[in-house]
Amino acid sequence: MRCAELALRPGREGFHPADRALLDAAEVERVAIHHINQLDDGTIVFLYQLQGDLDRAREIMGNHADVLTHSISGDGQDLIAYIHFQPNETVDTLFRLPQEYSLVVDTPIECLKDGGIRVRSIGEQATITRSIDLIPDSIDVELETMGEYHPDDRQLFSRLTDRQREILVTAIDAGYYDVPRNATYEDVAAELDLAPVTVGEHLRKIESRILKEIVPG
Repeated sequence: MRCAELALRPGREGFHPADRALLDAAEVERVAIHHINQLDDGTIVFLYQLQGDLDRAREIMGNHADVLTHSISGDGQDLIAYIHFQPNETVDTLFRLPQEYSLVVDTPIECLKDGGIRVRSIGEQATITRSIDLIPDSIDVELETMGEYHPDDRQLFSRLTDRQREILVTAIDAGYYDVPRNATYEDVAAELDLAPVTVGEHLRKIESRILKEIVPG
């Protein structure tokens, strides 16, 4: 079984008007899509993870006729949005490809800051390749990786925020976790244009979260 990781980037119009509105809003950030379901009538339900202002997110969803129902709740800046919407042609085509080609879409789907998404598609390599060729021309497709599927290879990493992932990857590349250690907070901070104290705080939170996941309670 093969797994392809794809970055899909739409044009200026985005994947869907409601998704584009979230992207354009300074007060709200798209983080991930955790669940997707298509109902018998062809409409689609997303469970979005967002960050930002709860009232603004509700306002955005309420302003789109294609959004049939929505429910958004939050704990501080961390928001969960149930969105039931009418898909446009772009979303409908993307959603039907896995169904028609017997592919599995691994969730969560990462939302990229540039308006795209990062998707992991699982299936036979020939099938994955054929389905990629049918993605609409309006969407820029980048095949980032193709390899054997291992179900546990990103469970912990996917639970980190975008900023935490960026800092962790930079720290590893710089040699912070080498033995002996070949980089300091200052070295990592210089790569990211951050304050060393900020890098230190993030790495401690990352380490705490990962250790709590792997050590039995």
